[in-house]
Amino acid sequence: MAEAFAPAIGLLAANPDKRRLLHSVLSHFGYRVVFCDDPAQLDCRRLAAITTEAWLLELPEESALSDWLLEHSAVPVLLGAGEIPPADSEDYPRWERRLYNKLLPLLGPVEGGQLPSMLTFKGTTKEVHNARQPARCVWLLGASLGGPAAVKVFLDSLPADLPIAFIYAQHIDAGFESRLPSIIGRQNDWRIINCVAGTALHDGDVLVAPIKRSLSFSPEGRVRLSDTPWPGCYQPSIETLLDQVGGAFAPACGAIIFSGMGEDGVQACRRLRKQGVEVWTQDPRSAACSVMPEAVAAEGLSSRQGDPAELAVALQAWLAQE
Repeated sequence: MAEAFAPAIGLLAANPDKRRLLHSVLSHFGYRVVFCDDPAQLDCRRLAAITTEAWLLELPEESALSDWLLEHSAVPVLLGAGEIPPADSEDYPRWERRLYNKLLPLLGPVEGGQLPSMLTFKGTTKEVHNARQPARCVWLLGASLGGPAAVKVFLDSLPADLPIAFIYAQHIDAGFESRLPSIIGRQNDWRIINCVAGTALHDGDVLVAPIKRSLSFSPEGRVRLSDTPWPGCYQPSIETLLDQVGGAFAPACGAIIFSGMGEDGVQACRRLRKQGVEVWTQDPRSAACSVMPEAVAAEGLSSRQGDPAELAVALQAWLAQE
């Protein structure tokens, strides 16, 4: 009976050995794996008929199934479980812990589930649940041309266990939106999530702003999605999102403007600075296109500049101080 009430997860893994191992690990965690067949036999129509509470994908980067889920799924989509070390190695328990910590905010803990051996929790459901904190600080990462590479270096240089969540606003054609999570999250432990209405941000999350739909936040900080297009000529509108972040999360928020073309966000950065909120920019020398960060800096609105790795180090220091 307990099995019927366990949180449901769908598993799409192209490699059969990895698929079997992940199915075993997810089951040991206590989750109910509702799909674990060969994804090569699946099309988008059949995919849409599967009822689950989250998806875990281990698919090639060029995958129609991944693209469809990232664009249409009403439940969270987790991209990649990372490289699985040998079961008898010291790294295997760490890998289990990282995977569990990615799943916990999406599905919650399971009464009676087997926790990873290296978790330091005492074992009660309440204590495990509390390990995933609601986001204590939210920063917006705004980018355009050259942004994905810069944001990836930034996230790769930043430990994923910090008390912060990010909203990633990237000017990009809607056809490439579904690939952004796999690009920026492939080699780090951040939880890269697509927007689902009602979602609350937790520490360690990176929420990718949608291109075709506009995004806002409730007074409680939960995601609101609208079919109304973003205002202005930029999709998504960094200007609008900066105001949304300031309104929903100030003073515990900030912004970093990375490589890009145009001046989207300059006036909103001014409003954030008047609130005493940090606004940082990527330095021109490291940016593939320096127009957007330079536009913010030229107005005297950038309180720190650096390359992506330097900004990651600076943010760790800022969080420790704050």
